[in-house]
Amino acid sequence: MGASIVRFDSPGFNNRWGIQRGDEIAVLEHAYTSHRDVMNAYFNQARSFDLDSLERIATSAATLLSPVTRDIQIFCQGLNYASHREEGGVDPNKGENLIFSKPPSSICGPRDDVIRPEGCVLLDYEIEVALVLKKDLPAGTEITTENLLDFVGGFTLTNDVSARDFMFGAPMMQWFKGKGQRTFCPTGPILYLLDANEYSLIDDLRLTLKLNGDVRQDATSDQLIFSPSETLTELASFTDVRAGDMLLTGTPGGVILNATPKVGLAILLNFTNDAKRRAKLVKTQKAIRYMQPGDILELALTSRDGSLDFGRQVNSIVDAGRSV
Repeated sequence: MGASIVRFDSPGFNNRWGIQRGDEIAVLEHAYTSHRDVMNAYFNQARSFDLDSLERIATSAATLLSPVTRDIQIFCQGLNYASHREEGGVDPNKGENLIFSKPPSSICGPRDDVIRPEGCVLLDYEIEVALVLKKDLPAGTEITTENLLDFVGGFTLTNDVSARDFMFGAPMMQWFKGKGQRTFCPTGPILYLLDANEYSLIDDLRLTLKLNGDVRQDATSDQLIFSPSETLTELASFTDVRAGDMLLTGTPGGVILNATPKVGLAILLNFTNDAKRRAKLVKTQKAIRYMQPGDILELALTSRDGSLDFGRQVNSIVDAGRSV
């Protein structure tokens, strides 16, 4: 079995790393700088992770931070579940792989507030499994099911928070601004580091998201259209991918955005008029309740049968400059 890595603050410990086991955290002796260093130690210096020799603290006494630090690139996939393609009005057949990025400054902790930026009215969620690289991908590397775990060190729970009105309100669209705001990538709390025999676990995960107690997204990771090996091979064909980088593998159906043909027309018919396009988009969504200050998001990542827990997030929505 692999290791459930967490980063935390608690009395006597600041920005430390540990291994979570149930209600306890075994505190790693070394004060690692980044998750990349933790992964390197785990896969190359296993003696550092001997739980019998480590000090324990109660998980309840710790403030859990993102287990992925910000010194990375974040790659993302869009429309990678058929259910999300269908609700977006897109042909559910495979088509092309939609790849984009988020800035690392969007990373926040699993219990941090998600800040709705000034001017945003269409704030949406997207639960995702993120893979974390343990080794550089040289240009042209071909990833297969056989060598995937030579490069992928583990996975974590993420939320690709999206300001839909920002995404479609600028010339030629603006996904980076719409998905790259600070706090728009809650991550963790667990970075699960995979053992060599756990490849099948990547396809055996269940993602669940609740908004104010109502289940909105519920899917399993075997429903991905483009597999991790396909996507990493494609990334290696055109860009540098480094150890520690993170790949968000896409969200299932159940997002708030109601992408009807009317929405498509509002965008296309006003393609050269930014203000009008955004206003028309917002108008098509006027009957839909997007996330508001005071809303609570609850996300969970487990094995499909629920026997293994890979982390839970609870985030409040707040307006910029305010708290709840």
